[in-house]
Amino acid sequence: MENLMQRFPEKRYDVTNYIESFCLLFWCPCMGWQKKSLMLQSEEVLYKRRNFCCSGTQKRPYAQLGSVELHDSCCGLCVAMSSNLERVSEKGEGGIRPFFGVDRPYTEEICNELRARMEGRGDTAQRQQQTFLLDQMTKLTAELPLIMAKRGIQWPPPASTVAKIFPGEAPAFKTFAELYNPEEEVKFDTQAWHVVCCCELLSCLSRTIELGPDEVVIRTTRGLGRASIIERRPYAQIDDVEKETACGCCVSMKAGELIQEPISNGMGCDEETITQIVDELKRRIEIRGNIGQMKKLESIMCKVDDLRLLMQVFQHELGLDMQYPPKGMGLPPIRPHLKPSEDFPTREFEVTNYCMSLYCCLTQQDTMTLENDKVITKSSNCISENVNSMPYAQISSVDEDRCCYCCRGVNGIIPGCGCQGEKVADLANELQQRKVKRGDIAQLRNQENTMLNALELSVRTSSVLKKLGVEYPPSQETMVSEYGRGFTLPAAREGYWGEEVHLGLSEQQGEKDYSVTNYLESCCICLRSLGLAGWQTQHLHLGEEEVTLTKQDFCARSTMRMPYAQLGSVDVETICCGSCFNVETDGGIIQPKCGCDKDLVDEISEDLQTRKVTRGNIAQVRMQENLMIEVIKLGVQLDEIARKEGVVYPPSQETMTQVFGPGPKQGSQRFQLRRGDTRPLKPTLLGCCFGSPSF
Repeated sequence: MENLMQRFPEKRYDVTNYIESFCLLFWCPCMGWQKKSLMLQSEEVLYKRRNFCCSGTQKRPYAQLGSVELHDSCCGLCVAMSSNLERVSEKGEGGIRPFFGVDRPYTEEICNELRARMEGRGDTAQRQQQTFLLDQMTKLTAELPLIMAKRGIQWPPPASTVAKIFPGEAPAFKTFAELYNPEEEVKFDTQAWHVVCCCELLSCLSRTIELGPDEVVIRTTRGLGRASIIERRPYAQIDDVEKETACGCCVSMKAGELIQEPISNGMGCDEETITQIVDELKRRIEIRGNIGQMKKLESIMCKVDDLRLLMQVFQHELGLDMQYPPKGMGLPPIRPHLKPSEDFPTREFEVTNYCMSLYCCLTQQDTMTLENDKVITKSSNCISENVNSMPYAQISSVDEDRCCYCCRGVNGIIPGCGCQGEKVADLANELQQRKVKRGDIAQLRNQENTMLNALELSVRTSSVLKKLGVEYPPSQETMVSEYGRGFTLPAAREGYWGEEVHLGLSEQQGEKDYSVTNYLESCCICLRSLGLAGWQTQHLHLGEEEVTLTKQDFCARSTMRMPYAQLGSVDVETICCGSCFNVETDGGIIQPKCGCDKDLVDEISEDLQTRKVTRGNIAQVRMQENLMIEVIKLGVQLDEIARKEGVVYPPSQETMTQVFGPGPKQGSQRFQLRRGDTRPLKPTLLGCCFGSPSF
């Protein structure tokens, strides 16, 4: 629990590779000495490269560093760090190698620091936070009904009460039994397989695939030099898992960037082992990855809304003013997004490319099945079969292409003879809707709606506290007796914004358009096509939630739509001795005009970076941390009301049966702030949640 809301100080490291810089200086003296540095900020890492001729800066959130690992070579003498900043290739080339590439303690320090930040500010921490929130909300949806039952408040409320509180359309009310539905966290043990193809044994290669509780780790040792390569990914960062069958019996697997080249075992026919790994990996991705996170967030959102309805009825029974927001209190509007996430029916598309099918004697058959949370692509022919599964949150972009006037495709899929425009448009529209409603965009919108509902709930609960004469915040003596030493509450802030940690954490920036036509590229396209393609124009549209890049000429048109959470790094590259500039992201390179307009490049880069921070992964983590603060404060408030009303929590099984019926039982008590438990809570967690000096 102490890792739920970690904070990290800024650090700077010099990672200049002296051997590489000396070689560049020797072969091209005009480039001068090349310097590299890493700056570790609170939410992102900055990787800078600079010499006399060119420079570049990567700004990448810790959640998108991928695998941060040390790679050994030369019998362990040389060491490099591999990540999405700079990767080590299969041949052992590349990576970040400070100084002469042999300083293991220094490289290990950088690697450990980056890995700690990736885990503390990335997908693993976000999943743990959601588990904490879900447990807290489960406790609250039991405690408030117990208080209302003790006071004899009827639930669901009678029609007369509903008409007074909700004069318009009345919401749907759940019974107490439906409100209290504890969800146990699925626990995974560690499973490992030794997977090596017989041909790889000839090169002295060994490989172990290990599926841990939160991530998958692949350890590879190769060659006489025993060069070691370790690749690991949290399950939320594995975009697809693919099982391939070829020649009737050969079976292999791939898994996005983690396993890019097919891996097989033994003689290549060990289908049982490969199927076991693929099935288990898919199961863990669905529960621990983006799909599981989305389901947890939707459950949290529903529980917060349920508590809000309960508190409104409680206010009415106490005769309190129901107006929200109260007069004179500056609060944001309620629920800015209508249906931020949405369920979809399963649809299947036949996407066989007839031209490619000719190469397989017309036996090729491709289908794409769009389920509620993921897309499954199946490709089979007379000699092989491939099945690929990918959550919508991992679809970085929906790219719709048109070429040769009539040939249409989406994300590299060209069904039929290439002229099925209606099918392609339908498929692209379905993918786009599901990417928005079941991916990163929906996740942030859900968090914003949930946070605003939590703020309303906090304001309404405060009015109940005043009416009942309950002291809040409670005295230090009370907090120590109920929650242990070291427990402190944040200072009350006017308006109950709940932003003691992050202010202005998420913000919509409006829409903006840029003309980013690359004149040199357009000239080359026109000349190569003998003028048939004409002049290519490029247009960049920055929407509220995603960026759209459109390229169009007489013969072709391509559209790339990418959420800001998928932009990864926003880099400004300087080349040609500081005379040419471009913006590089995970979605591609943007170099407007002749590449010499520095002001325009800087403006685009700053705009993209701002939107990446306020509408991407960083905003998601910050919003979730603010929500944790509100939920823990609410837990303390309800505990004090329960103490005032003489309600004991956790209740006896007899009380549970009386209030919630014969079905519900006492659920998981993980991470709960419980009255009467004199064991001290973790000081680090409390400090992080409440902004104490240990923060």
